[in-house]
Amino acid sequence: MEKDPKETCEAKQPAVLVVILNWNGWEGTAAAVDSVLRQDYANFRIRVIDNGSIDESVTRLRAICVDRVELLELPENRGYTGGCNAGIKHALATGAQYAWLFNSDAVCAAKDTLSSLVALAETDTKIGLVCPRIAEPGEEGRLTFVGGICSMHPFLFDFTHDPDEALRWTQQYPQAGAVSGAAMLVKTSAVQDIGMLDESLFAYFESTDYSYRSSLAGYRNLVDEHSTIWHPQKKEKLNPLAIKPYYWYYRARNECLFWRKHLGIVRGARPLWWAFRNTLVKISRCREDRNITDAILAGVWHGWVGRGGAYRPEYRMPRPLAAAIWKYALTKAPKP
Repeated sequence: MEKDPKETCEAKQPAVLVVILNWNGWEGTAAAVDSVLRQDYANFRIRVIDNGSIDESVTRLRAICVDRVELLELPENRGYTGGCNAGIKHALATGAQYAWLFNSDAVCAAKDTLSSLVALAETDTKIGLVCPRIAEPGEEGRLTFVGGICSMHPFLFDFTHDPDEALRWTQQYPQAGAVSGAAMLVKTSAVQDIGMLDESLFAYFESTDYSYRSSLAGYRNLVDEHSTIWHPQKKEKLNPLAIKPYYWYYRARNECLFWRKHLGIVRGARPLWWAFRNTLVKISRCREDRNITDAILAGVWHGWVGRGGAYRPEYRMPRPLAAAIWKYALTKAPKP
């Protein structure tokens, strides 16, 4: 009896567990699942993880769990890091060679996206993380991310949408690559050295932290120039008031936590000051919405004191300090 060609192909390919996190947004998640199911890669399964949604997500998502799609229902919102860690643990337990952390608002631009990512990762055992390029949906393929760099020695930290700049970074600093978390392919054999995502971050900046930790463990992190996903970029400059306060809180807090974690207070003084000046710009830009500015200030405060976890709307920076920073931001902040 002849073997099914599909089964033969699967046997030759590394197993991939695609992890798609859902939180009160089943429609986007369903679209992301459909996008992945259209991939030409044969040997993958999808694990949708519902992060304690309070809408109709669970009921809706159960309906799409057929064939290679399964649903894990978490009792509470564990954040992007906690939810994805549940997926990575399942990948390890089931013997998958890769976990592909795919955002619920992302869509593959081509059917060979996963094939291309795995092919690149398989070229070297010391490649830890791989991600595709990212383009803005509906804007004729405008690239928003093609490479990142993060190093403490020398101090380098930046992201780019310029392919030429990304190529220069890869050539000059091959061990300092930073990937995006929007569709990050994680080699499970490297997780023992890298560890899991940092759950104290909860959401945002986790891929930068993971990239740096991957580099410290001796792995390279690459952006695949042959694959692209569509993923909407937050309009921080064009429409900042449309962005929820929790986003601003996590961005402000987690950048501070990142520098504290890897450099400490003294050695991290320069990047912490740089992050603070960026915070002043954000406060000035969002000054018409006090909920946002309060969230930013609370994030800075919690970053300084080393407090992680989930955001709560009642969080505040101590009033005297907040008043001083608010005044300074409106008079001395760098121009947005």
